[in-house]
Amino acid sequence: MKQVMILSAMVLMLFSCKTYKISQSDLEWQPYKKGDILIFESNKGEIDTINIKNVEVYTNPNDPLVVFPTKLQTLFVLGENAAVLEFKAGEKSTDIHFILRLGKNNLKYPCTVLDIKEFENMKMKKGKYRIEAKEYYDNMKDVPFDLRYIYWSKEYGYLGLEFKENYIWTLKSFVRGGKEIL
Repeated sequence: MKQVMILSAMVLMLFSCKTYKISQSDLEWQPYKKGDILIFESNKGEIDTINIKNVEVYTNPNDPLVVFPTKLQTLFVLGENAAVLEFKAGEKSTDIHFILRLGKNNLKYPCTVLDIKEFENMKMKKGKYRIEAKEYYDNMKDVPFDLRYIYWSKEYGYLGLEFKENYIWTLKSFVRGGKEIL
């Protein structure tokens, strides 16, 4: 009887825990590697350099208080001083969290999250996607944000940020392994 209970518990644990991983096709939207250097310039002459310190992947429970939680894979792209990008696997697809911050200013950035499948419905112009910056979390949707658009490329990632009052940051250089690739 004891063996049946142990076997039943093991089968329950084995089949009740799901793990969602970022697919290989979704990973193709993540262009950064450790050591990459991104140099952005604003239309006011400011320069900001992002050094990619690490690209890390973790699998964590979506709810640590549940006995048999669902596990989700998350990829983090980390700069020297802050996170740059996150990919989070979900039940149906992967979300991209655009979290890059540029310059030494007090501009307000919304937490912009985009399901990778949404790129299928977006038009690419001049090799880039124009993503409307909008707050993902309901409790922050009424806050006025300064960031209006994120410009993105599957090949190079962030190409620029556009803020209110025509304040724009543009990727000017992308260095990998000591060579310019932009």
